[in-house]
Amino acid sequence: MENFGTGEAPARRTVWWWLALGAVLVGAGLRLWQWALGTTFFMDELAVLHNVATRPLGPLLGTPLAEAQVAPPLFLLAEKACLVALGPSEQSLRLPSLLASLAALGLLWAVARRVLDERLVPLAVLTVAVGFTFVYYSGQAKQYAGDVAGALLVLRLALGLRGAARPPGRWWVGAALAGLVLPFYSQASVLVLAGCGAALALLALRDPGRPRLWATLAVVGAWAAGSGASLALAQFLLRPVTRAFMHYFWREGLLPLSARLPAVLWGELAERWANGLGWPHPASAWVAAGVLGAGLLWRRRREAALLLLAPWAVAAAASALQQFPLRARLMDFLVPVLVLLVFAALQEAVRWARARSRPLGAAVLALGAAPVAYSTTRHNLPPYCMEDAKPLLAKLARARRPADAVYAYYGAGQYLRWYGPRYGLAPYRLGHCYRHLPGAERRYLQEVDAFRGRRVWVVLVHFDPAEAHDLTTYLDSIGHRGPRIAVPWHMPDEAVGYPLAYAQCYDLTDARRAARFAAATFPLPPSPPRSAAEICWSCYGPQVITDGRH
Repeated sequence: MENFGTGEAPARRTVWWWLALGAVLVGAGLRLWQWALGTTFFMDELAVLHNVATRPLGPLLGTPLAEAQVAPPLFLLAEKACLVALGPSEQSLRLPSLLASLAALGLLWAVARRVLDERLVPLAVLTVAVGFTFVYYSGQAKQYAGDVAGALLVLRLALGLRGAARPPGRWWVGAALAGLVLPFYSQASVLVLAGCGAALALLALRDPGRPRLWATLAVVGAWAAGSGASLALAQFLLRPVTRAFMHYFWREGLLPLSARLPAVLWGELAERWANGLGWPHPASAWVAAGVLGAGLLWRRRREAALLLLAPWAVAAAASALQQFPLRARLMDFLVPVLVLLVFAALQEAVRWARARSRPLGAAVLALGAAPVAYSTTRHNLPPYCMEDAKPLLAKLARARRPADAVYAYYGAGQYLRWYGPRYGLAPYRLGHCYRHLPGAERRYLQEVDAFRGRRVWVVLVHFDPAEAHDLTTYLDSIGHRGPRIAVPWHMPDEAVGYPLAYAQCYDLTDARRAARFAAATFPLPPSPPRSAAEICWSCYGPQVITDGRH
């Protein structure tokens, strides 16, 4: 039986304990900063929150969500409780994610103490504490922060169940109850429960005399029951069309069941090191360090290595079977394990160096801190905001004349539906998505033809560049440009998204100028090529809402 430590504070707290505490406090400060700033809800958040705000509790938890959304029931319940008790502010509706992210810092500290030497624990915790992806999603009304906390909770419980001293009965009961409830708050935790559960059962079977076998099987059985019930409910609440859309949207994260699988997974892991955590290039070096760390940890602490790696094995298998995408934010719940494995490799290097001289060991440890320090300079500090539509709409409300019309490109629909009433922007016209129809380009032009003879503000958020170009070129030809309001995003340079949201005023009252062109005959460049699947799904999902007039 391996000794991963008791997790109790030592009688004399060392400098490394205080440094780890400092790392937790830094991470907590960044998360509280992001949360307190109350940045604009992103489109995906608004799609979930529209369900939360417009549905009674029963239909919210017991029927499929609208607008291609899926979310675990306890997460929706937490959001509903915050909405009712605290109101619809950004801070109130992001409170569950903030609390989960803060809990994840403490849980990571507890897990790292059972896997790494105390000198490496502060660096492992600091990596996650300052990692962009973890700070950003701590301030999103989505379940990703809960997934990270849930995964670390399962790892902490599993490591505790394999401690040298037999855990007390309440620990086994608590672990069983956690596995019954957690899958209803975090769907990703099912993969961690499956991996750790299988590893725990295997280890209990291999113990001399099998003293913990029946207690372990009881806990694993509870985890299986909770996971099975959660999966059954999720399948019941998932519309076939939403399942197909999700499969298309996350298709690049579904690992191929072929010889290409290792290379594809390697690339996805490298992306998380580069973009999610901000470590220096080449990011593949950190993936290789993690593989090396896994091997070294397997030699020194095999049980710990098995418990850390088993969830990754289950997740990779689920992805190869086209059941769960391992890509970007959807794999963040397993990224702390990658961090621990890299520092497991570093700790062996530190041990080797310290065996030769203490200054050499200190130098190797300091060298290992360099990529963590680099990551703090790679990503700008909070606030992080993908599409900052809230200040855009506030400025538009102040600039708009009483007789001005407002036309919103369909990608702005979620934002106008949520924030429009706050700023008194009604009435406005929300455009439709036509990408799936023949002659789509001209249908957008026909929509703005309705504003000939008036001043109109065109709001462009989450827009397709080709469609926006066609639309604005046509408006420039039939009218005169007026004031423009633009709000850039606040994200790292390597983030993927839409870096600008803007509103452009057009004066379409010049009848002679407007008469020169018509939507049906206006010269347009060839449309960019799109695959059949992209055409099929372009007008489905949270970027398109159905109510067109407000």
